[in-house]
Amino acid sequence: MSTHLLYSIAFSKIIGLNDKQRKLLLAHYSSAEFIYKERFNLQIPFEDVNDDIKKILLNDWPWEETESELAFIQKHDIHATCVFDTDYPNRLVHCDDAPTVIYVKGKMDFNKKHLVSIVGTRQHTVQVNSVIHEITEGLAHLNIGIISGMALGIDGIAHKNALNKKIPTWGVLAHGLDQIYPKQHRRLAIEMLEQGGLITENKKGTIPLPYFFPKRNRIVAGMSDVTIVVESDIQGGSMITAKLAFDYNRTVFAIPGKIQDAKSKGCLLLIKTNNAQMYYDSIDFLETMKWALPEMNPNRIDPKNPQLTLVLESDALSILEIIERQGPIHPDDIIRQLTIPPGAFATHLFMLEMQDFVFKQAGNLYIRL
Repeated sequence: MSTHLLYSIAFSKIIGLNDKQRKLLLAHYSSAEFIYKERFNLQIPFEDVNDDIKKILLNDWPWEETESELAFIQKHDIHATCVFDTDYPNRLVHCDDAPTVIYVKGKMDFNKKHLVSIVGTRQHTVQVNSVIHEITEGLAHLNIGIISGMALGIDGIAHKNALNKKIPTWGVLAHGLDQIYPKQHRRLAIEMLEQGGLITENKKGTIPLPYFFPKRNRIVAGMSDVTIVVESDIQGGSMITAKLAFDYNRTVFAIPGKIQDAKSKGCLLLIKTNNAQMYYDSIDFLETMKWALPEMNPNRIDPKNPQLTLVLESDALSILEIIERQGPIHPDDIIRQLTIPPGAFATHLFMLEMQDFVFKQAGNLYIRL
């Protein structure tokens, strides 16, 4: 058993210290083991860590609870990592209130080139499925991971879409790893372990009380380069995640919806107040983030403009080729020749028109420009 882990977990369980104070102490004294062994001699030069905090450090540390936690994580193949450890999430460590210790079940390779959090309401509109499909389709060919909160609704849809596209995805839990909430996501949680995993700061036995969800949200926001809010009302928990991401100086996007729809009011407010950029489509998103646009199939070149290969997804390119060969052509005649879901087909066709690749004539007939 690692003594570093033993002292780190014990330090994280001390009542009376918050995460910001713990992080300040660890940054100054290098390790929880040093703090424990030198606790009677510590000179604490921080405004946020006063004499009362020093008295707390002099109390007995929770060794029995710590040893029980260690036995649990060893039995269930759970990895624990402390803030400033090399395998701690390298974006989260920059947050002042980063958790002292997080527990991870599954893969630990979340220090990827890019991480995106996708969040939103539990009670969503029917458009959400096609929206999240479009987002994840555009990210599927990058060295990327997707973070969300394992809740019903948009969180679950984001995780499932990521799995379907072989994108690593991690769910951040508002409880301990001895349970899965909601219970409807137990199978999803197991599937996520293959190419992502589950993350929590909570000890075993912690149940999902309301207090833990905003704390969970700071990890979702802090682990990611960018947060995308798909749908949210003004009071939704996703608004907390968006504010945290904004305060962490991370990029926030929001999907604009109908002004009459209460589930879009939060997103519209984020855009109105400049706390989020408008999400237009995956290509615009990648360009805004200055992330490389994926080359979907380098062997397929558009003879009119070879550079289009770099920005068109393979399905969109298939649609474009049919229109070029057979246009003017009706959408019904295009989709019969493809195996693209109707929602995705409509999105690709709309984007081809908006980007001036095709033109819709009278009679709903499309030609190549």
